[in-house]
Amino acid sequence: MSQNLDQPKPYDAVKGGQLSPPVGGVVLGGLAGVKHRLSSSVSEHRIAALTETLNYGDPGLKIVIKICQSETGPVQRAAGDLLRQSLSAIAREKLQAFVRASSDSEAQRNNNQKILDRLPGAVSEKNSDRQLSKAQLIFETNMQQMQPNLLLLEALVASVEREQFTSELMDLWDLLISEIQEPLKELRQAVGSAISAQLRIQWQYNQAESQANQWHQRALPGLQKEDESSVRLALVRKQIQFDKAAELKIDLDDQTVRVETLNRNLLALESKIAEANSKKEILKMQLHFAKVQEQINCTFSQMNTIFFSP
Repeated sequence: MSQNLDQPKPYDAVKGGQLSPPVGGVVLGGLAGVKHRLSSSVSEHRIAALTETLNYGDPGLKIVIKICQSETGPVQRAAGDLLRQSLSAIAREKLQAFVRASSDSEAQRNNNQKILDRLPGAVSEKNSDRQLSKAQLIFETNMQQMQPNLLLLEALVASVEREQFTSELMDLWDLLISEIQEPLKELRQAVGSAISAQLRIQWQYNQAESQANQWHQRALPGLQKEDESSVRLALVRKQIQFDKAAELKIDLDDQTVRVETLNRNLLALESKIAEANSKKEILKMQLHFAKVQEQINCTFSQMNTIFFSP
């Protein structure tokens, strides 16, 4: 979103009374103004501010989700109602635009591939470093692609209960998870590629250390025989391998941190998706049992009418 979220808009409330604002005073508007009103101790004021929050795109949506997740009472219920109304509108738009969205995703993947094809010339000549940088770029571009769907999934998890789990929201839920699967697969492949690069440089480091130790062992017989030339050669070769191992250790430590970060982010993402899937299945099961119970009650009601009516 390119516009300044903290600038007042036509629908923003302005804090003040009957007097004109003082010279140098600040108009309380924009997203900052909404946040200020949401910090009020009066529930009615907070609920009124909530209605403006979704005018500020994803940052506003995150605020409403957080209220649903962390609060109870009328403000939380109002936030849930607001989210469900917004999700229902989004559901209609996304389900109508499903084919177009699929083609847009394909275009985005093609654009990402063009960026990746140009990447090797822009990074280190080391193959392992190039492979890890490519994996990081894949991860970042796919995370950006998935972010809108992840935010909507979080909103569904935070706000939807059995009574509000309409077929429209169920279809939206299924569509969001479906659209995530392909970029999620690419994320897993990127992390696997990064781990392979890390293991390769680990092997190179181990080899350099091993060869340094071997040259050290070769120098010992020369020392015993006082063969100065063979000792000097062995020690020079040992130092070469030792320096190589030291350089590789710096690269290994750097890549280990980067790979751990990628893996940690992937696990957090998979946990969030698993939570969404789990709640969706629970809601479906609750709906199923509710329908079964309704059928049972209807059957007993009919039996009572037949057997016990006067």
